[in-house]
Amino acid sequence: MENKIITLRTPYKLKEYHFTPMPDKNGLRKPFVKEVRADADGTTHMVLSEEERNDPNSKYFLPEDMDIVVTEGTTFNLSDPLDFNKWEAIKDSDLIVPMRDARDENGVLLIDGDKKRYGIAEIYVDVAGEDSERLLNRRKKILQAEQHIFNDSPNGILSKCRLLGRNMSNAPLADAQAYLIEIADKSPDRIIDLYTGQNSGLQLLILDAKEKGIIQKVNGWFMYGETNLGATEDAVILFLKSPINKRMFDALKRHVYPEFALQFDAEQEKSEPVVQEANEPESNPTTGKGRPRK
Repeated sequence: MENKIITLRTPYKLKEYHFTPMPDKNGLRKPFVKEVRADADGTTHMVLSEEERNDPNSKYFLPEDMDIVVTEGTTFNLSDPLDFNKWEAIKDSDLIVPMRDARDENGVLLIDGDKKRYGIAEIYVDVAGEDSERLLNRRKKILQAEQHIFNDSPNGILSKCRLLGRNMSNAPLADAQAYLIEIADKSPDRIIDLYTGQNSGLQLLILDAKEKGIIQKVNGWFMYGETNLGATEDAVILFLKSPINKRMFDALKRHVYPEFALQFDAEQEKSEPVVQEANEPESNPTTGKGRPRK
């Protein structure tokens, strides 16, 4: 049992929220939430088995129709089993987010929204001391993302913009940097992953191949010549990363970037081990017998 108190906050100070226990991710009642039965007068009571009635934790069970009321400043003591269950019963609601500035996968604030739409959440969790720590950690991530951007080359900046869906090859470099910094402020992890993730190079190769018509989408499948690479870009990445498809990957690189073919050949030659044929000893420097060393 967690030993802390959480407080729920909302920008809508006078609003009252009514929740009933939510199902788990599989749509089932949580173990401490029990089915109810209505009496003739309309009142309901929990339907418990004999084992459940004798359970020492039965006093912490919640009826499935329980009205859990939340207002500005409502607290839950997570060291108290009943409060803990009430919080567990409602915390996955779309109306509740873990922090004031929580954002969706596109960096849009879940409470405040943006200029295109209102936010979908209205309540956030305030844990003493954690807000400051979260803000500090977020600021560190933003600074880390910005450092990657400022240390990048002009070509690297433009490549990152393209990977984010924005072709800024004809725009001033400062505009491209400003675009990346705007993304970093909203979703720093997205920028950090572009610079540190293992797939950025592959994503750029696939993007260039698509733009040059070397990889084409045919009937919902990405095709390289007669080779089916997969239905999604993630599938294409997995295909090209597979060791058994290395020849295909090398051929695609040469096809997309013919100007670097010699460089690719040199890199491949370095990576391939020298195989000595059987029964052909290396040349003996003393006798001169045997196969000369290459």
